[in-house]
Amino acid sequence: MILIRFTILLLAGYVLRAEPAAEVPDIGATWSVEWSAKHLDQVLALYAPDAIFFSTDGGHFAGLPAIRDFFKKTLATNDPTIHMHRMANQQAGTLAYQSGEYKETIVTAGQKRDYQGDYLLVLRNQNGHWLIVEQMFTGSPVPAH
Repeated sequence: MILIRFTILLLAGYVLRAEPAAEVPDIGATWSVEWSAKHLDQVLALYAPDAIFFSTDGGHFAGLPAIRDFFKKTLATNDPTIHMHRMANQQAGTLAYQSGEYKETIVTAGQKRDYQGDYLLVLRNQNGHWLIVEQMFTGSPVPAH
């Protein structure tokens, strides 16, 4: 009986000392730097294999191969510069979300277009790394002055 109590106390102490999940870094800031630099592999390294990307036109791309194909085609014909400003960040265990506002300039065939809107990232901690499992942008072109 004493051995059982001792084992329970040891287990309780271990549970109480368990480290909380690592603080969630600003994934949007990292994403925006790598996207603007057209570093496709670094952008894709931020995603879980089963991620879903929701585009501003209402479409979506499920799984890393589909996201890679969409991003590769997009970056082949566009030169983007995006700035993402995180406004909210919440975490519960191995899940988290980040949301905020963005401003983006896209140059396509010499034509410059400005966009602004909001973003949402749903994240999951996998083996100590926070990865995007869902990403969504809203937004529209900025009216000309």
